[in-house]
Amino acid sequence: MKKGLGYVIAYLTWAVTMALGVWFILIGRESFLGALALYAGDSLPRVWQARFLDKAYMVAVGLLWLVLLIVTEEYLKRGVPQRDLMRRIANVIGPELLLIFVADVGLLLLQGIGGAGWLRWLILGSELVIGIALVLVGRFLHPPKPGEADN
Repeated sequence: MKKGLGYVIAYLTWAVTMALGVWFILIGRESFLGALALYAGDSLPRVWQARFLDKAYMVAVGLLWLVLLIVTEEYLKRGVPQRDLMRRIANVIGPELLLIFVADVGLLLLQGIGGAGWLRWLILGSELVIGIALVLVGRFLHPPKPGEADN
């Protein structure tokens, strides 16, 4: 029974990882397009370059997202029989939240800090705090020893 519940938790976490990956792609693209708009200015050749770079970004990040999902599924599934799922969840979602935080800060800087409301700052703060907390949990939570009995 515990093993079945572990697999349910692993696949729910995998779905959360997938959703966070899409969120990163969307926020990262907005940040990237804002930076490309500053680069392109009024120059027509630079606008064409920016359009190409936007398409290349989407292909590259989409492929990385696909690889992340395949690797994450296997990584989380292997954590269930080893009773190491919570540490693995923290190792996956923590860095992902920190990447979302970096992309979100980039977008905030491009849009201007002065117009950001309190909710935007709350989202940024929670991305940072939860991401750091999960990275620390993943780092300091030790996997169970092979001979330990199930509690």
